[in-house]
Amino acid sequence: MTLRHIVSWKMSGADRETRDAQAAEIIAALAPLSGTVPSVRALSLHRNELFDGDNFDVTLIADFDDADGLAAYASHPDHVAAGAVVKANASGRVATDFTL
Repeated sequence: MTLRHIVSWKMSGADRETRDAQAAEIIAALAPLSGTVPSVRALSLHRNELFDGDNFDVTLIADFDDADGLAAYASHPDHVAAGAVVKANASGRVATDFTL
């Protein structure tokens, strides 16, 4: 079983340049988690390319063995620290979790 966790964030910046900088900061904070959080099986981050201002700006796609793996990720100190970066830059969040 694989649990897929997808999260997208809307940046709080008023213009594309600011949102690009915020997105880069979030990506830099979250990308290393694939190597530091043992329960992460796969992790990728993507910057929205089309319909700027309408679409969400950054998407994370992460795979775990199960819900316990996702919970371990959520409470891992490196994730908590990265979450502070996300909260400082994001104005909105949507997520979905499902089994592959």
